[in-house]
Amino acid sequence: MSSKGDFAMRDTRCLIRIVLLAAAPLAMLAGSCTPGGTIEVGPIRVTQTIGESTFLRSIFLPKGGAPVVWSDDFCEIPSEQELQEQVLTVGGVDLSSFIRLSGLNLVNTHIVATTGDFNFMTSMTVRFIPKPGAGDPVVLGSATNAGGLGTEIVLVPPQPVDFLDLIRANDASSAIQCPKLEYTVTFSGAPASDVNYRAEVTVDGYVDVGRL
Repeated sequence: MSSKGDFAMRDTRCLIRIVLLAAAPLAMLAGSCTPGGTIEVGPIRVTQTIGESTFLRSIFLPKGGAPVVWSDDFCEIPSEQELQEQVLTVGGVDLSSFIRLSGLNLVNTHIVATTGDFNFMTSMTVRFIPKPGAGDPVVLGSATNAGGLGTEIVLVPPQPVDFLDLIRANDASSAIQCPKLEYTVTFSGAPASDVNYRAEVTVDGYVDVGRL
C-alpha cells in the first residue's frame, strides 16, 4: 500500500473466499434439494481488514489548504473467472458445480487510526475510476465533518455499489489500462505527525446455489 494512504481493496479474493465458504453448507444442501434449478442465498455479510498504511504529514504541508487529490492503479481487480475459482473443495465435494457468486454489494469502508487521528481532515471521498470502455466513475464512499473526522472514518456509498457489476464491466473492456481508485481529501491543516491506520471493508455477498 502506498505511503499516501492507499486503502485499495486488494484483498478482494479473500472477501470472496469468506463469502463462498460461508455459503458452502447451503450449497451442498441445495445441490441435493434443487435438482431442477438454483436459489439465491444472501446477504452473507462479511467484514475484512484489507490492509494498513500511513497518511504522511508531508503531503499536506505544501497544499495551503487546497484539497489533496491522488489516484492509485487498481490492477489487482480480479476477473469473474478468478472469483469463481475461489470456490474451494470442501469435504471432498467440488462446490463449483453448486455455487456461483451473484452479487457483492459494498456496505461501507472503515478507516481506523492506529496512531494519531483524522481531526485535521474535514472530508474524504473515494471513487472507482474504470478503465476506458468499462463505464463511468463510481463513488465508493464519502464522509464529511467540519469539526474533523475523528479516529474512525466511515465511508458509505451514496448509491448501491455491486463489485460484481464493476468486475464484469472490467472484463468486457479491451483497454490495457488499469482501473484506478481516486481519493479527494479536504483538510483544515497538516497533522502534527504521520497518521497510521488500518482499513476494513464490509460487503453483503449473494450466491446462486443448486445444480448450475
